[in-house]
Amino acid sequence: MPVPYLPGAAGDDARGTDGEWEESPGARRRRLRRRRLAPLRLLLLLLLLLLAAWVAAVAVSGVQAGRALQRVAAAAPQLEDAVRAQDFAGASVVAGDVAADARTAARATGQWPWRAAQAVPWVGEQLSAVGAGSRAAALLTEPLPDGLDLAHDVLGEGLVSADRTVDVDAVRELSPLVTDYAERVQRARAVLAAGTGEDVLRSISSRLEPVERMLGQVEGPLTTAADVVPQLPSMLGADGPRTYLVAFTNPAEPRPVQGIFGAYAYLRVDGGRIDLMSTGSDNDLYAARADPSVLGEEYVALYGADAGRVQNVTLGAQADDAGRLAADLVVDAGLPRPDAVVFVDPVGLSQLLGPDHEPLDLGPFGQVATADLPDVLMREAYVRYEGDQDARKAFLAVTSAAAFEAVLADGLSTSAAAGAREAVASGHLAVWSSVPAEQEALVAAGVAHVLGDPALAGGRAHLALTNTAPSKLEYWVQPALEVQPPCASVTGEAVGALQLTLVNTVPEEVPGYMRNATARTAADERTAQDVVSLWVPPWLGLDGASVDGAPVPTAVDTEHGWRLVRLTVDLPPGVPVVVRWQLRGPAQDLPREVSGPATATAPVVTTGSCLVP
Repeated sequence: MPVPYLPGAAGDDARGTDGEWEESPGARRRRLRRRRLAPLRLLLLLLLLLLAAWVAAVAVSGVQAGRALQRVAAAAPQLEDAVRAQDFAGASVVAGDVAADARTAARATGQWPWRAAQAVPWVGEQLSAVGAGSRAAALLTEPLPDGLDLAHDVLGEGLVSADRTVDVDAVRELSPLVTDYAERVQRARAVLAAGTGEDVLRSISSRLEPVERMLGQVEGPLTTAADVVPQLPSMLGADGPRTYLVAFTNPAEPRPVQGIFGAYAYLRVDGGRIDLMSTGSDNDLYAARADPSVLGEEYVALYGADAGRVQNVTLGAQADDAGRLAADLVVDAGLPRPDAVVFVDPVGLSQLLGPDHEPLDLGPFGQVATADLPDVLMREAYVRYEGDQDARKAFLAVTSAAAFEAVLADGLSTSAAAGAREAVASGHLAVWSSVPAEQEALVAAGVAHVLGDPALAGGRAHLALTNTAPSKLEYWVQPALEVQPPCASVTGEAVGALQLTLVNTVPEEVPGYMRNATARTAADERTAQDVVSLWVPPWLGLDGASVDGAPVPTAVDTEHGWRLVRLTVDLPPGVPVVVRWQLRGPAQDLPREVSGPATATAPVVTTGSCLVP
């Protein structure tokens, strides 16, 4: 039986009275909805396409940046080797490629798809870190090609030319370059810090962290260079002739500033040209006197009115005090007033010349290797000239000046610069300038040998020996220093200790002029007598001092804001003498690093077990 047709029962459409199908309300709604959604579907498809293109663009940029940064990293060792070898022309070519790759990486990570993707949670942090590394690399490498070209012009044949002339104009050109690079390092550190977070993948952060550490290490020296380089033209006589007194000291008769002032040379620097004007010995200075009162009541109270004698101008802790006294001393002796004073001893001269320098012709001593220079000047000369001290002093003055001239003749090469750093660090080279701006630069560069602000010591102390008997026995003294830091990490009251062991290795036969002239017995002629001085921040307490385990009295004073602790020791032949200081105070200020003493034999420094209060 046929099923009767019921309108609306079979679907949404129905046949009207005229026989035509009519659209139901539901179908009409769906058709209208589809019509309205059609543009949305098209927009969604477009967005998906754009998203795919965006992801692809980010991926391509990432690949470009990654490959470029890999090339930068791969070229870095080659660039460093070329600079160390002073192949500035070759280094400039490599630097050009490195700078181009760094620009590529920075450009790839600076496009809008990359920047927009940085807003995506987690993913954005990874992209920000890579972008930060790229921008930092571009900042640091951009000036390298021009800078190395300039370095080639200035340093390619040594800072000092064959005719002992410094290109002052080229040094002037270095100033804005160094200043700009110091600023770039600061900006690069800020970029890296802003672009890295806690959620950055280790595979990315492990590549950026060494860069951050390296930038932290070079920021200080570059800032210092930016302070020092602008002062160099005037120090090189660009604004008029400059006079330098080179004071040759002798650590065989030690003082806090190297040793006794025994010989001198005058250098004239005019428009970059360096000339040796004259030499002399302390014989010329015995009758002269400097006025130590110009250094203040504290200095006179510590070192006495005789601090103005030639034997004593280096008694204080700082080379700037010694420089002022030395300048006044030579003027009182009728010599020209120097604009600056350079203190250097035989150890420092040997370090300046370096172990690979050709031997020096020292007349009666023949060809002397630079490593043997201290022994010739501080021992063999006393043997050869034992009966004629005037001849010995003349030899020392001429030979020391000749060795210093050899340093200049080398053009202050990379090896000489490395030797200068070693000599400064070990206390065997220091410079003082009478011009305040220049002295500030020398202090900033660390070549002025001043104690500095104790509040900025950061766990640093300073040691020195001063011989109190007229002898040169300390030539054979071998110091060893053990630092015992606190077990406490950073804060809170703690204890620490310093232990100095001194061994007098003097032989049986000693030249007469090197013996202890005040000894009462023949055996005592080989016994050295010294004041041992320790400078620490004033808020550190001294729990006690001992010599060979027995408590000893100390003199506790103040010098340049530091606490100065002094005691005396006798150093008989072959017997170790152990001096120990027990200190108490804030853990972060207790000594972990000690400079000095600037003895003929470098101190051996070790770190012992930490101490618990």
